[in-house]
Amino acid sequence: MKQPTREIDVLVIGSGAGGLAAALTASVEGLDVLVCEQADVLGGASAISGGEVWIPLSRQAGGGERDSEVEALAYLQAVVGSYLDQARAEAFVGNAAKAFAFIEEHSEVEYEALAHVVDYFTDLPGAKSGIRTLGAIPYDGRQLGRHFAKIRSPLAIGMIFGGMAIGREDFPHLLNMTRSPASALHVARMLARHAWDRLCGHSRGTRMVMGNALIGQLLTTLLEREVPIWRNAAVTALNMTAGRVSGATVRLADGTQELVCRRAVILANGSFSGNPKLREQYFPHVRAGKPHYSHVPSSSDGSGLVLGLACGGVIDERVSQAGAWTPVSLLPQPGGPTVAFSHFGDRAKPGVIVVNRAGRRFANEAMNYHDFVQAMFAECADDATVEAFVVTSHSHLRKYGLGRVPAFPGRIGPFLRSGYLQRGRDVAELARLIDVDAVTLQRTVAEFDAPAQRGEDPMFHKGETVFEQSAGDPEQKPNPCVAPLGAGPYYAIRMIPGDIASLLGLRVDPAARVLDAANSPVPGLYAVGTVASTLMGGTYPAAGTMLGPALTFGWLAVQDIVAPAATRPIAAERDAQASSSR
Repeated sequence: MKQPTREIDVLVIGSGAGGLAAALTASVEGLDVLVCEQADVLGGASAISGGEVWIPLSRQAGGGERDSEVEALAYLQAVVGSYLDQARAEAFVGNAAKAFAFIEEHSEVEYEALAHVVDYFTDLPGAKSGIRTLGAIPYDGRQLGRHFAKIRSPLAIGMIFGGMAIGREDFPHLLNMTRSPASALHVARMLARHAWDRLCGHSRGTRMVMGNALIGQLLTTLLEREVPIWRNAAVTALNMTAGRVSGATVRLADGTQELVCRRAVILANGSFSGNPKLREQYFPHVRAGKPHYSHVPSSSDGSGLVLGLACGGVIDERVSQAGAWTPVSLLPQPGGPTVAFSHFGDRAKPGVIVVNRAGRRFANEAMNYHDFVQAMFAECADDATVEAFVVTSHSHLRKYGLGRVPAFPGRIGPFLRSGYLQRGRDVAELARLIDVDAVTLQRTVAEFDAPAQRGEDPMFHKGETVFEQSAGDPEQKPNPCVAPLGAGPYYAIRMIPGDIASLLGLRVDPAARVLDAANSPVPGLYAVGTVASTLMGGTYPAAGTMLGPALTFGWLAVQDIVAPAATRPIAAERDAQASSSR
């Protein structure tokens, strides 16, 4: 049934972090804003993310005391290179701290600096350690009341004991709970809270962490501000009047709703990683018959791209990589679907190597996850599949864990029985189990172990940068990332490529306005988050370099919407550039 036409100021399509930040800003600025989410749950890919945001010069890190815009821009220029959009980069660096401070001031959002998290390329100019990446402080989901159940749950791999979410601050306590009274108390409190949640009828724990906490914090504030948020609301078309985006058609469960948007439409409905056809179109390895695993919800189906293209927008294909990659292993579940575990940090631990199908090392295991998968693609260019094996020995497995396999005192038996973890009494037996050449794997282990006794890796230089060392074991001297595998038994887990987002998106300007083929703004249309072209040009400079820009440009888009046309410096500058180029 068709509903009566509804008039609003701003329509936000998508309920991820960028969209909710834009909606919050619009509401604070006095605009009548509506959020439409096509999925049944809220939060998009942001809700299942690590939740980190990369914010140069944030208040948490002392503003400009230890950082500067010049240094932040120098770092982006060094990492992104020729793919960097300088004007957008300057807009981001110059406004990120201001935008995030606005969001924190006007919402429940609360973040802290992650002192142990460093920029990924610490050997490049402008890199910083422990001040640019911020993490969400755990949030009490009970503040949301009945709306808590409407938020997308964290990935199953990130929860234990039937729905207890594990945050970055919990991992050290879980590892040390048998050795530290403080850690034992922390874990006991987590378990008690979770047990009470389940007794109270919650389907999962209400202690929200990482990206789930960010979405919960934003949603609480929007509900308090009475911003309408529609679920199961798919925007099927954008309407244009006199060359300007002026409204939208929304498909609801009980009919169709026509919207008149007096000021603007903001696309914030995610990447296209959930769309098999678009993955095949834009990912060369998929076209070659080598699929990868995607963490992204199926609702991130590229519909934002389709809407933007229909209004005259174009896809910005100037990226070095079309996806944001991470190596994953697939864990069978008894009576349920296989779930994926991302190998973010275990590859960097001492006594761990990664080998190809031939049993040889092919890359620095401690490099960042995005670049490591690119090394996998290159190594397997002529193979039928893209895969590798992360290998370690018993002593290192029990000390650090591997993939989803926990460190001691966690049990490894279930992972052996499921086939997720392979174990050989010696290297030759392990090689047979994972179907790689035994002689080659034996030689690889021996060639690694000899210099590893001195903390050296002459072949790939594992553990020689501050970033790599930050993921190692600080107690391992002289190199936190290098130690011999040593005596068996030996273990291996199969890894394949995975993505956490697509990076191809609509071309936008520094105010997040969607641009057409002539580089002119499409009036009334904005795009933020992964539906917009990545600011990072297909690279991954640091943790939080997707969510940080998403929040910042969500704020910038609304600043452009509410500013009188004559006082829009960012937009006016881009308009002048576009006019001079035509």
